[in-house]
Amino acid sequence: MKGLGVINKHWVDLKKTCKETKKEIQPLVAQEQDKNSSNIKKLEEDITLFIQEMRKREFFQYKCGSASALDKLDGVFGELKVFEDKIDDYGFNSAKFGLPEQINKAERDIDTIKITVENMKALWDHINQCQQTFEGFYKQKWVDTQPFEMEDDVKKLMKSLKDMKIDKKANAYQGILDEIKKWLVFLPLIAELADDSMRDRHWDMIKKKLGAEFTIDDKLLLQDIYNLNIGKYQEDVEEITDQARQEAKMEKTLAKLDGSWNDVEFDFAPHKDSGV
Repeated sequence: MKGLGVINKHWVDLKKTCKETKKEIQPLVAQEQDKNSSNIKKLEEDITLFIQEMRKREFFQYKCGSASALDKLDGVFGELKVFEDKIDDYGFNSAKFGLPEQINKAERDIDTIKITVENMKALWDHINQCQQTFEGFYKQKWVDTQPFEMEDDVKKLMKSLKDMKIDKKANAYQGILDEIKKWLVFLPLIAELADDSMRDRHWDMIKKKLGAEFTIDDKLLLQDIYNLNIGKYQEDVEEITDQARQEAKMEKTLAKLDGSWNDVEFDFAPHKDSGV
């Protein structure tokens, strides 16, 4: 019993000491807490500035190119390491002071940056896929062109682009969107020009309208036609190709009539005593 009394006395003394010590160090704790809060506020401001600066970087510009853009995007993760180390440090202190939520905004902002970077990487991967597809189209010979199949491929690329979770105002997004739109105008015109109804006279009309000279043979590449910017003359091309189809229909009708009349024989006999 005597031992328990001693222990109890020590316990009371310890609690008293703790209370006095807590009171004594309270100003120092408050000082450290304020310091940590200031550090977190400064960190949040630095992250905000980083986000604003990052929006001006080359990988948001279409002219950057996929290889360079992807390399620069990977470099962002290294830059974020500095912020993440501070988040770990300040977050640990906040938890000690009973305020773990203080670091939440900084963590969310870093997560947002990472999501943005990953989305931009996905966009540049898609841009690369689009450009490789277009390069393949360029190399096709005019005589082997399959415009309807190609148009289907481009429509799929457009759908994938529009389904992406990306800032639609980004220059890189708008750049590839414009390229795809050009192909979606160009390929239907190619289908029109590849129609069997097109004759040399119609091609002469096309050349005159475009102000260009070229020969329709197995050496002509699709890129040669693409470079003529025929999308700018869409209505004129459609008018000429429509004329070609209408004339082809008339040619078929005339050929059918000619075939029918070729087998007809006329017998002539005098009409009574009229001499006719």
